[in-house]
Amino acid sequence: MTRDRLQVKRSNGPALKNRLISTLLTYLPGAWIDPKDHELVALYRLRYKMAMEEQKYDTAMIFLNKILELDPMNLEAKLCKGEIYHRCLGDYPAAIDQYNKVIRLSANGNDQAVNTRARAAMSEIMEMLS
Repeated sequence: MTRDRLQVKRSNGPALKNRLISTLLTYLPGAWIDPKDHELVALYRLRYKMAMEEQKYDTAMIFLNKILELDPMNLEAKLCKGEIYHRCLGDYPAAIDQYNKVIRLSANGNDQAVNTRARAAMSEIMEMLS
């Protein structure tokens, strides 16, 4: 028994390659663009908020950590981590650690509002634990 082979005509010409690239760029225009860090931070912040609304605190922490990978000095993300530990998970030592980081990093007047919120949350924990 002999098998008939299917003949495939291959074209390595530049016209086919250009047509393929043109088609890809037409139908997948955003697939070739690398997002900027600030765009990723905005996306991760949105995903964090969605996870919090769904009470998926572990997922929310993942997105906060992704923000901090891109921007290690993001005080708002550090404060949000502290609030999750404090208000959602009841992990007070981890919350105190996060609040201390925020207070220390914002002590030079970088972000007074975040500093005030961290101090208020810290005093709330201390009052609760005493």
